[in-house]
Amino acid sequence: MNLPNARLWLLAVLCSGSALAAEPALTTRIAAADGWVGYRVAATADAGESCCYTITRGSQRTAGCRLDGKAARGSTIDTSARSPGSDTLAVYLHVAGGTVDQVRAWSASCPVEDADAARWIDPVEPGQSVAVLDRAVEHGGETGEQALVAIAQHGDASATAALERNAGPGRPRERREQALFWLGQTRGADGLATILRQARSDPDPKLREHAVFAASQSRADGAYAAVHAIAREDAAASVRGRALFWMAQMDAPGADRDILAALSRETSESVREEAVFALSQLDDGRGEDALIAVLRGDQPREVKQRALFWLGQSDSPRALAFFDEVLH
Repeated sequence: MNLPNARLWLLAVLCSGSALAAEPALTTRIAAADGWVGYRVAATADAGESCCYTITRGSQRTAGCRLDGKAARGSTIDTSARSPGSDTLAVYLHVAGGTVDQVRAWSASCPVEDADAARWIDPVEPGQSVAVLDRAVEHGGETGEQALVAIAQHGDASATAALERNAGPGRPRERREQALFWLGQTRGADGLATILRQARSDPDPKLREHAVFAASQSRADGAYAAVHAIAREDAAASVRGRALFWMAQMDAPGADRDILAALSRETSESVREEAVFALSQLDDGRGEDALIAVLRGDQPREVKQRALFWLGQSDSPRALAFFDEVLH
């Protein structure tokens, strides 16, 4: 290790140790009184804007949450939205008997009707916040789920590390799947790398299927190529089929070509069936064109039957023109 790298490594170790040492002090501040506790930390840019939305009159929506009550359970993270205040995350913890039993986390720009009920304890270091929330994850249930959501929105490297731990072997299956999802949604290239390690190495095909889904949610460069590779290489037909489906949902420019190629090389009937369905999900007329290509090609009869069925579900002019052509 050269001298500059050694200095950086030592600094990282010292900073990590300081965060861990300070976490008990934060726990004491949080547990000082029962009720809601609030604080603010930097949010990751990939998280977009988190709030509770009520849809009215078609597409019009209003934003606003409550710490207690029905509106507390309707939070949505809009990864396409950014507004003043969405770069800051407001974390709310409910304390009962000195223990955190509820977690809420919304963008600071999100109106919270009963926010005044919270005891605010700013400032809080993001790494300390992640450590406290990571302990709350162990409670399981809704508290654990909401703690994972809160961790995912933190703009700190410790959040990525916490999600990686919760996605790893030895953790409850449902928690692993949730952590993988948030790694794809909010942790960029680092999150994608963790997802792909699980997708390529976990012995459980069902877990690998979920990892493929999580990878398809990532906006990091290389996500589509990685899912495509899994569609070619995974040993389980169920995983390959799911990968083809999510390739169609990712709407990459070459998805139609890649799925058609998979249809030609696959020997698994279930994967071929999934491939035809995936083609039907492509937008902008590409799905109809791909299904017509299947019908005009030399695919097995059962493949053409499925393509004909899904083309028949489309009312597009392209599909109707094809039926007119073959029926005359």
